[in-house]
Formats: sequence, C-alpha cells, structure tokens
Amino acid sequence: MEASGRFVGIDLGKRTYDMCLVEPKGKITRTNGKTDFKGIDKLCEQLGADDLVAIEACNLAMRIERRIRQTVGCKVYILNPGKLAVIYMSTRKTDKEDALKLAKLLKNHDEDELPIVTPPTDEEWERRKLLSEYKSLKGARTREVNKLHAIFEHAGYTQFKRKDMCCEKNRNNILPLLKGYEKEEAERLIERLSLLEKQIEQLLQKINAEVEKDDKVQLAMTVPGIGPITALAYVAYMGDLSRFENPHQVSNFLGFVPKIDHSCTIKRNGHTTKKGNALLRSLLVQAAWGTVRSKDGGALRDKYKYMSGTKGMSKGKSIVTTARKLGELLYMLLKENKSYEPQKFITPEYHISKLADEALAANM
Repeated sequence: MEASGRFVGIDLGKRTYDMCLVEPKGKITRTNGKTDFKGIDKLCEQLGADDLVAIEACNLAMRIERRIRQTVGCKVYILNPGKLAVIYMSTRKTDKEDALKLAKLLKNHDEDELPIVTPPTDEEWERRKLLSEYKSLKGARTREVNKLHAIFEHAGYTQFKRKDMCCEKNRNNILPLLKGYEKEEAERLIERLSLLEKQIEQLLQKINAEVEKDDKVQLAMTVPGIGPITALAYVAYMGDLSRFENPHQVSNFLGFVPKIDHSCTIKRNGHTTKKGNALLRSLLVQAAWGTVRSKDGGALRDKYKYMSGTKGMSKGKSIVTTARKLGELLYMLLKENKSYEPQKFITPEYHISKLADEALAANM
C-alpha cells in the first residue's frame, strides 16, 4: 500500500498497548503505553495526519479508532483478528511482534486485500450498547425466574409453570405458600425480579424512542414478524448497506451461509458459519417464526411450508433458511426504500412442470 506517511500497527491489551511505526524506507520505531485517557492522548501525539494505522478489532479498538480519527485525522483500519493468519499462525507471538506484523500488513497489501471491519457510527454504537444491555437484562430476568420456579418445585408445588413466575401479580399470590427459609429466598428473588423488570421497561422506552425517529427502522417493521427490537438491531448492526453488493453477502455477514468443502469429487456443505453477530442472528430466527405464522407471510411463509412439509426438512433447518431469506429481504427493502408487500412463492416443481408443458406444446 502506498502512503506518504508511516505504517503503524497497534496491538491492544486490557491496560497497555504496543505500537510499531514503520517508515516508508523501512526504519522501525517501537513505543508502548497505557490505554487510559492520558495514554491514548500520548499515543495520538505520536501520530501524523498522513500515517496509516492498523488495529485488531475489539471494543477498545472502536473507541481508540474514534479518538485517533477525531484528534489526528489519519486513516485507521480495524482488522478482523479471525482472518489475520499472519499473526495467529506465527510461532513467535508477542505484543511487539503482533504490532510489527500489523504495520507490515498495511505496507505490503492493498486496502481491498485487508480483512477490514467497518467501525460503527456514534449513533449505531449507542444503539448497539442499548440492545446489548437489554439482552443482558432479559437473560438475567430469565435466570431469576428459573431460580424462583425451582424453589417452588423443591417445596413440592409442581403445579406451577415458569410462565406463572413471569407476572408480578402471580408471584405475589403464590408467595404465601412457601414457609421458612424458602420463603425468604423467594422474597429476595422477587425483589430482584421487580428491579430487573423496571430497568427492562426503561430500556424498552428508549428503544421505542429510537424507533420513532428512524424511518429505516419503521420500514423494516412493515415485514410480518419484525418488531421494534429486531428492526433496530438490524439497522444498528448492518450499518451502511451500500457496502454489500448483493443479498448473499448479507447472509455471509450474518453467518447464515453454510461451510463449504468442495475439492475434487468431494462436495460437502456443513453447518452455518455463525460468524456474524449472534444477537442479530438470534433475533432474525425468532422473527422468522412470527413471519411463517402470519397470514401475510407471503413467499417466506410458503417457502417454510414447502421445505418443512413437501421436502421433509426439519423445522429447525427450515426456520434458519427462512431467517436467512428474511435478512436478505430486509436488505432489499431498506436499500430500495420500499415497504413490504407479500409475494407468492413459486416451487421448483412448478418451473419443471411449466418447462415440460412448453416442450409438449412445441412437439404437437
């Protein structure tokens, strides 16, 4: 890669960083410091506007990239660590060596050859943190509900189900059945559940506020099964859709495409790669169930019924395929700025039958 400035590789740790600066003529300079606010300010003072910087992707990398971009103005590349074989397959792996390899990677390769991770905008970053906290609180609430249900089961009240513990009114009604320490433990669990549900409600209000001010999120919600959380997550994690050339790249980004092993006579398709964002992928799978159950599910609903019914595929595989198509559909709608309209699914057998009819008609 040609550059008027230096090639800079930064290897980040939790509290420290190692930086390697390679001059265009090959001179190497090393430095290190802390990743606190003063340390990052010192790092920025050592960089110039013409430098090219490479950092491995992590949460800290996103914050430092914004800081360097705003303070120095130089180009920063955030690289996918899973695709940096030059680092992970090395027999000598230290922070200093990793920083040097990142710098040399910039020097020896063009931009389109690098495994670049697109950094989110400030708005996308805030939305991702909001959704991440929401997921964390929902998970914590589920764990507390399971614990409460277990207390009642151990006390002999097996007639209650987990869904009976989800409502505050139900919890208060059945709490007097417990005695002694079990009742005390259940009371503490109920207090924690009440606090979690209050915080979840606050986050839902913030999510709804984000939905109301974004036309793209509202456009995604026109698809049956897509609610405000899934729509907001799709817009926040997909980012700028212009970086995808076709729907298949979207599926690859989400981790819905299968692993492929085609060599000589071997042709094997494995499980899905699952290399995309796990939260968005799980939300799309949940949304797909809503889509196939909706009377307006259109082609997605028909395709699911065709795969799980006519073709005899498992419901799990069928719904994952539907979720992949749902992600591609959202991409097309948002890219073309169109609302959802149900379409009819045409089975492969229909095409074969149509071709056969045309062939018979031509021979008559």
